[in-house]
Amino acid sequence: MNDYIIGVNLPDSTGLPQLEEVLRRYVTDGFNACEINLSTFPMIIGGEIKPIVVDYVKEILSRYPLRYTAHAGYGLDLRNVEELEMHRAVLFSSVDVCAALGIELLNLHYEVQSQYTDREKAFFDAHREAAEYAMVQGVKLSVENIEVEIAQKTADFVRAVNHPNLGMTLDLGHLYLSAKHFGYDYLETVKECAPLLSHLHINDNTGDFEMMRLTNFDLYKTMDRNYRFAFGRGDIHVPPFWGKAPLKEAISIIRKAGYRGFWLCEYYNQSFVPFNREVQERVRREIENV
Repeated sequence: MNDYIIGVNLPDSTGLPQLEEVLRRYVTDGFNACEINLSTFPMIIGGEIKPIVVDYVKEILSRYPLRYTAHAGYGLDLRNVEELEMHRAVLFSSVDVCAALGIELLNLHYEVQSQYTDREKAFFDAHREAAEYAMVQGVKLSVENIEVEIAQKTADFVRAVNHPNLGMTLDLGHLYLSAKHFGYDYLETVKECAPLLSHLHINDNTGDFEMMRLTNFDLYKTMDRNYRFAFGRGDIHVPPFWGKAPLKEAISIIRKAGYRGFWLCEYYNQSFVPFNREVQERVRREIENV
């Protein structure tokens, strides 16, 4: 065993009755950590924590020798000034859930920078306040680049907040799509972001940006996953090294920069169960061979 923490994401389709089975499989496949989307289980309802669900999940998580990170639940939009009170309630409840479960890091999306000063101020203030609150709770916050925006904007945001408890999550698959679509250098951006990283998402795709992600997100979400796999459409989150992103070079840059966080393989692993151990071993091998 080495010191590299290789993690994998819990599928959103995992029900409470299946949680233990999935975690057991991850341990068997050699993963050291698991990332949980907080929307997967009804731990927050109406902005408030449901302790009975949190306690149930906590007891199961404690049975396995895994470390845990979390992804903020779907729909969290801290630029939504019309419903900001509810979105902030969900954000701070998410921090509390992480603290209760022993989760070390909460991942948040940057999404698209708006053109409105009030929305950007609300977004900035919420992250700054949450970073301070989460530090007391022992939870690190990390902001992730999304394929629909230039990744440097996420890095600039993290620098602007300038809080010791808020870092950057670099999603290497999102970066590949964004760099191809907006026309900037992938590996140079990895170098620029590397000193800011508190978390890492490793997944792959073909580099074929799906415009519907920008023009009609609701319709985009209804697209059949197997169709998107077959045609390589957009952010398909296939296993690392199954697509075309230069992950080997990116991992080398990040490793040489001294990154010490989780190497989180974030892909539709429920579709690739027979190959998940091989994915874990390949990522570990690439890190060690730098």
